[in-house]
Amino acid sequence: MGRVRNKITKTKAYLNLIRLKNFFDMADMGFRQLIGPVILAILASLFEGISFVLVIPTIKGILSGDFAFVKQTPVLKDIISILLPFFSRPNSAIFAILIVCILISVSLKNLFQYLSSATTLFLVRQFAHNLRKLIFKRYLNFGKLFFDQNSAGGLFQVLVGFSQKIANEIRILNGALYTLFTLVAYIVVMAFISWKLLIATIIIFPVFHCSVTWLVKKIKDSSYYFTQAYSELGKKISNSLSCMALIKAYTAEKREQEWFSYASERVRKYQFSIDKKMALLAPFQETIFVFMILLLVGAIAFLLVREKTGNLAGYIVFFVVLRRSSSSFGAFNNIRSSLASIKGPIKEVMKMFNSHDKHIMKDGTTELKNISKSIEVKRLRFTYPQGARVLKDVSFSASKGEMVAVVGSSGSGKTTLINMIMRFYDPLNGSIAIDGRDIKEFTFKSLRSKIALVSQETFLFNSSIRFNILYGLNRKVEEEELLCAAKKAQIYDFIMTLPKRLDTEIGDRGVKLSGGEKQRISIARAILKGPEVIILDEATSSLDSITEKKIQQAFKELIKNRTAIVIAHRLSTIKNADKIIVLEKGEIVERGTLEELLRKKGQFYLYWEEQKFY
Repeated sequence: MGRVRNKITKTKAYLNLIRLKNFFDMADMGFRQLIGPVILAILASLFEGISFVLVIPTIKGILSGDFAFVKQTPVLKDIISILLPFFSRPNSAIFAILIVCILISVSLKNLFQYLSSATTLFLVRQFAHNLRKLIFKRYLNFGKLFFDQNSAGGLFQVLVGFSQKIANEIRILNGALYTLFTLVAYIVVMAFISWKLLIATIIIFPVFHCSVTWLVKKIKDSSYYFTQAYSELGKKISNSLSCMALIKAYTAEKREQEWFSYASERVRKYQFSIDKKMALLAPFQETIFVFMILLLVGAIAFLLVREKTGNLAGYIVFFVVLRRSSSSFGAFNNIRSSLASIKGPIKEVMKMFNSHDKHIMKDGTTELKNISKSIEVKRLRFTYPQGARVLKDVSFSASKGEMVAVVGSSGSGKTTLINMIMRFYDPLNGSIAIDGRDIKEFTFKSLRSKIALVSQETFLFNSSIRFNILYGLNRKVEEEELLCAAKKAQIYDFIMTLPKRLDTEIGDRGVKLSGGEKQRISIARAILKGPEVIILDEATSSLDSITEKKIQQAFKELIKNRTAIVIAHRLSTIKNADKIIVLEKGEIVERGTLEELLRKKGQFYLYWEEQKFY
């Protein structure tokens, strides 16, 4: 017994079933939840079989014109004996009773079938909902590097497209499950009519079953290619829609249309490849079924003419049941083809649940209460995956209340440094410490709650100005405080000119706003956060000179008694810095105050001379 069990557990079918079970469990949809729909499907198939069994005496009575034999039929005789005394014409009464019993059986069958389908659909939609939540939660745990290296369009397809595809196929599996149980009921009915004909059918069945194995394999192969093409199409859509201004600026519409047509054509081709193979299943099975029927007609003729066994009514019902079961015979193949079609999407979804290339960083365990002394960067090194080294032994400190400016040419590692202070990335070597403790010890929430980042790339939601300014605040903000922050960020006057003021919708990524307006909303958000550390990453890059001068005073108020780290190409924004660090190719080449660096006449002096007009 143990050897048999070991052999079964090593089979591909068993392993696939276990993987599928684990997949369902992961989305909080265990196999036990399917017990209800299964029981309802069994009851539906049971009454399906009963209705056909009742058809046999009905047809037999109609052909012979006499229903007296029903009084000797098991189960029916008890029903007849109870109801017959109420009727004056026994023959017609028995016929009426049979018809009513058939109607009741069919009605119950349809009721249980509906309940089974409705229950399964509820579970399937819940499964899709749980899976989407699970994938999205997983996304939120991935490191920033993962999103730097993966297309938003492709991730959207996994989150919405593939999870829905899997759910839809599971819904189809419910129909196959009912068909499977119905097949069992049909087999019982056929055995009741003629076990010899049933044996003949069973002998032919393996040929019918195996004839479509190659077709299911083709569907599975096409599913892999379709999944890849579908992901590529999602990436293309995301890239094109997010860079529409660039496409129009370079009049690249024709090229984009050609690329889109190519990606869409690949999806169409592989989708059609799956569709035509799925569509081929039914006619192919129908052809095999007709061949089976011809063989069975010969067997029935032999039983009626030569052996004189059975009755015509029973054989008529046998054929009806066999015809109805033609699709049921393909239930196994339908299940296999459905599983094959979702194998690709499941594989892509499961990729999101392994930790390879997800750059997941371990959260700390200590709460950062406050920053009382300094932030220290010690011998920091960082290299992007499959890329060049960005930072090389970078070391500096920023004392509490001190403003440290970081300048350098594009690609020198300034933004990467900020990402590491925010702990979006972890260093390969070296460390960043707050008050002498490595920031890896602190929880993400407590660390980032003490820091406000105003980036050169503004992150705004497709919502109202109010929502974007208040985003991420875990406290109630009064209207007066909100408007005060808007004034300090020099965005108040603009807001007051809008019809809906703070409740004005700003469009996707703030497309309805100018670059300076988007930047100032980010600054207002940082002001309301009230952090201990301010990080300005090219924060005034989108502002005109007049607005930039106005906002300098707001920055002075914002960084008072706070640590500030400022990255700027426009050196006019860092005149009041306590310390200036010059980065070149990931290394610190100069450091000092503004006066000291100007006296050195080194790299910073060259930058300063180039921007004298500021």
